[in-house]
Order: sequence, then C-alpha cells, then structure tokens
Amino acid sequence: MLYPNVLSPIRVGKFVFKNRLVVAPSAFATFDSAHPVPTSESMKLFSDRAKTGAGHVTVTGFSVVPEYEKRWDLSVKQTKDRLATMVESIHYYGAKASMEFVSAFFGDYGVSDGAPGIYGIVAREIPVDEMMRYRDRYVECAMILKKIGFDGLFLHFGHGMPMAQFLSPLTNKRTDDYGGSFENRIRFPLDMLASIRQAVGDDMFIEARISGSEYQPGGIDLDEGIRIGEALSPYLDVLQVSAGLHTPDWMTHTHPTGFRGRLPNVHLARAFKESGRIKCMIETLGAIRDLHDAEEIITSGTADLTAICRSLIADPEMISKCIEGRIEDVVPCIQCMRCHDSGIYGQHLQCSVNPKTGMELWIGGMEEPVKKTVKVAVIGGGPAGMMAALTASERGHDVTLYEASGSLGGLMRYAEHVSFKYPHARYIRYMADKICKSSVTVKLNMRATPEMIKAEGYDAVISAVGSAPVVPSIPGVEHAVTAIQAHGAEDKLGDNIVIIGGGQVGIELALHLDMTGKKTTVLEMQREAAPDATTTQRDELIAELRNSGVNVLNFAKCTAIEPGKVFFDHDGVAKSIEADSIVIAAGMKPNTAESDSFMGITEFYRSIGDCNSPRILEWAIKEAYYAAMNL
Repeated sequence: MLYPNVLSPIRVGKFVFKNRLVVAPSAFATFDSAHPVPTSESMKLFSDRAKTGAGHVTVTGFSVVPEYEKRWDLSVKQTKDRLATMVESIHYYGAKASMEFVSAFFGDYGVSDGAPGIYGIVAREIPVDEMMRYRDRYVECAMILKKIGFDGLFLHFGHGMPMAQFLSPLTNKRTDDYGGSFENRIRFPLDMLASIRQAVGDDMFIEARISGSEYQPGGIDLDEGIRIGEALSPYLDVLQVSAGLHTPDWMTHTHPTGFRGRLPNVHLARAFKESGRIKCMIETLGAIRDLHDAEEIITSGTADLTAICRSLIADPEMISKCIEGRIEDVVPCIQCMRCHDSGIYGQHLQCSVNPKTGMELWIGGMEEPVKKTVKVAVIGGGPAGMMAALTASERGHDVTLYEASGSLGGLMRYAEHVSFKYPHARYIRYMADKICKSSVTVKLNMRATPEMIKAEGYDAVISAVGSAPVVPSIPGVEHAVTAIQAHGAEDKLGDNIVIIGGGQVGIELALHLDMTGKKTTVLEMQREAAPDATTTQRDELIAELRNSGVNVLNFAKCTAIEPGKVFFDHDGVAKSIEADSIVIAAGMKPNTAESDSFMGITEFYRSIGDCNSPRILEWAIKEAYYAAMNL
C-alpha cells in the first residue's frame, strides 16, 4: 500500500472510519438558494464527497434557528426525509456522515456590545436567556440528526463565528459570568458541549473546530488555543485545529492561498498534539493537496485525521488516483477561493480548474459518446488551448496544438517567477506534462495562419490565441515595459519602480517586486486597488499590501513618461515621481482580429479564453472544456 498510515482504519468513539481522510464542511449557499429543503444538487454534492473515498464526510447547510438563517429547516418533514436519503448515500460508499452546526448569526445579537464580529460591528449583547435558547436548540437539532441517521456532529467554534466569539478575548467583552476571565469565556461553549453530549451519549461522535491561533493581536494565540482545546476535549471525540478569522486580514490562514507556504496550518495541530493536554483526537486541515501530504501528516504523528475540501473540488478522483500510484495525474487546486466566492457573484458552485464543478447533476447526461472522430486544430498553448486539446484528445479526436512561442502555458507562465503564485505554476506544469504524455501533436514556435490551417484539411478549429497588454497612449510610453516583460526580467529592473495600473496584475507584480527588495509605487486611477480581483483574492491582496513597502496612489492618472520620471494627475493635482524603471499594467485586450481570421475555414469553430475577453482562469477552462465536448 502506497499510503499505509493515512489509509488505515481508525476508531472514533463507537465508530470505525475506513481511513484518516475527512471531507471538511463546505457551505455553498448557491446550491440551495435559501431553500428550507435540500436540493437535488446538494444531495449529489455530498454523496459525491463520499464517493471520493474519504472515510468521513461533513455535511453542512441547516439552520439552527430558522428565523435567523435561511437554510435547511429540520422542522420540515421533507428536509428530514431528504437528509436521511443523503446519509444513506454517504454510507453506501463506506463513509461516516456528520452534520455541521455553523450558526453564523445570533440573530440581531452579538456576544457583547460593540465587539467586532464575523461580519462587522454587532449592535447589542446577547442576553443569557437567548443564549440558553440557542443551547436548547442545538440539543434539539442534535437529537433530530441522530434520528435521521447521522453518525456525528460538527460544531463550528472557530474563525470568529458567534460561538468562537465567546472564546476569544478579542471579541468577548462581556462583564457577566460569560466574559472576562478564561473560565467565564469558556463557560457557554462548555455548557453547549456538555448538554449535547448528555443528549446523544456515545451514540454519535462529536467534533469541534477551533482556531488554534486567530493571528489577530489581542485574540486567541497558540497558547490560548491549546488551553481552549484542553477545556473542550473531554466532551469531544475529535478536535479540528484550524486558524485565522473570517476577516480580510486573517482569512488567508483560514483558507490558505499562495501567500502561505505548503501545509501552513499543520504546525498548530502538531503543537496541540505535542502538548499532551488534549484528551481527544486531533484533526488538521488547510491546503492539504493529496495523499502524499496527508500521509506525511499522519506518519509524523502531527495529527490523527486530515481534513480536505478544495483539493477534492479540484479533482474528486484525487484519492483514487493517489492509491493507484498516479499522483502526477491529480489536478492541482490553485487555492484561488473561487469555490468559496461563487455565491458572492450569484453563481452556482464553481472551480477554476474543474469545469464540471456545480454541474455534476447534469453534465453526466451531456457527455455523450463521440459519434465521429475529427481532425482538430487548437491554436494557442495557454490554459484554454491546453484544456481544449487534452479534452478533445481524450475523447478520441486527432488533435494538433499550435503555439507561437517555445513553451506551453501562455501568460500564466509568469507564475513561475512569483513566489506566492506557486499553486498556479504547479497547475501550468501539470497541464504541460499532461500534454506531453497525451496523443496531442504539439507544434511549438509555430504561429498558425488561416492558410496553414486550410491547407492541412482540418475538420474543426478551436481558437485560443489569448490577449495582449493594453499600452495606453501616454506621451513617452516607449520608455516603459509591460508587466509581462517585467516578469522573469526582475534583475534588469532598477531598484525604484513605478507601476502604472493597480489592477490585480499590477498589485501582484508590485508585491512580488517588493519581496525581491525593490521599492515600488503603484499609480491607480480608481478609488481602490485590485478592483478586478475576486472578493477573497482582493481581500488578501489588500492585507498583504498593508504589510508591505508598496506605495499605492489611488485617483492617480499617468499623464506623461520621461526617462527616469513619471508625471501624473493625483486627484486633480499635477505631480511627478522619479523611477529607475517604469512598468505598464493597464490591462489586457483580446486578440480578436487574429482569432476571427480562423472563422469559416471549418464547419466547427469555437473561440475560447482570453481571445473572447480577458478574464480569470475559470472561464478559459470552462469554455475549452465545453468546446471540446461539443466536437
């Protein structure tokens, strides 16, 4: 067995997990759109989580107090019926099922007057009688879930959620018996746990999540986290040690992105384990990529269980591929948080690298067998072109991929030069390796022309010719380089750099250059930096900016460039700034004319990715997959 420790069974209370892999809870509101009853999409989502091969699946989505949170309502018979079916679908695959109690709100209340909460400043302190109502409701829901057939309960006491606010000295400013001292702050969570344990006995396993460290000055630090874990653990079977807060500054610890290194939260679980003070099993999570990572954690004794979420969204076959010795075939999660942010944009659950995500209920019926194989030309070797070529080739078509440069990857190749873009670099290397192992014919250093494609007699053309940098009409712009030219040529840039354009590309470049020791100033015309970034990515970029030496000037429009100097209008005031190097990051424009030149050559033609409109990776991958599937 390749991964003997993480794949070994383990007893958790009265239950035996078939392995040490746990599917972490994932609340994707767009799957239910505030329905009181689980939808077919959500039922399949959690059934498919068990199908991945994990030993334990955590379901999420119900309302503890329905009048405050519009989620699944356990008082509705159809909800209970559908959840019972969901549980059995999880059991079918040999996994255990637990339900998350997330309770993101206390209605109109907060833990204490004016204390910072998960979504800002709360209005008034929750009274004790209302706290007891919540406790009793938790117990009532636990008993309902037990009758439905759930094996366990998962209590969210981390990330600044309302229950976590009782634990943290940062948010708990109460002056009664539930605030102030550690013993007072822990009192209500302990009462909650004791009441639930008394109600369900050992017929259900109980797991709780806490932030091992909130990373916020004045909040829970590692020592305080271990102290909390020690107090809670007698009532628990499993303690999940997470990190951070649901705030722009600290969410990057809760859901680690490229700004955090490999397995960034594991050290917290290790400290809990090594303390010898925790009287239950320890579970860790946070950007665990595959079974290699998970095996390392279990083998080292760092934790008893490993929880994974995003990696199984990026590739639901991750576990089986690893078991089969095909770890190189695992689709890498790029840790972009697109899945997390899907609901913010009013869209169904989506993933940047898995075009099937959120479409599982429907896409199986769409994937009809190929009736006739065709000869396909894919023009452009960026992410869209590679995805289209791979998908078409796997479907049995004869595919040739044309790339004008000497390597695959397109504009995403710049990720190789940026330390915090390592997940993206890993993904591009994965795609290029897949192409090399496939039956796709690759022609590098060859810019395809309509005449060439016509002469080769192709049956279908998929254009993925990408985009090019926007170079604004600024006097003296010839003295600047583009952001694309700057990546990989950092040693040729001076120490004092001005970047014109503060979108996501400009801000990421500025942070990258700052990390290499350059002094960087960004001129951005709009009122805020990185307005084009997705919500969580932007929050983390802004948080990183605050901790950097980058100087961002908003409402700043460049008016002219001279060697060594940039002139700009700063909120109506004419100014200038000296610079050793000047970089243009003013956005991208689609290569529309080049793409359109291939129209009409074949009966089947599709344009995909940035040549339609420069956007995030997700749309390039989706359009590529859809085009190839419809050949």
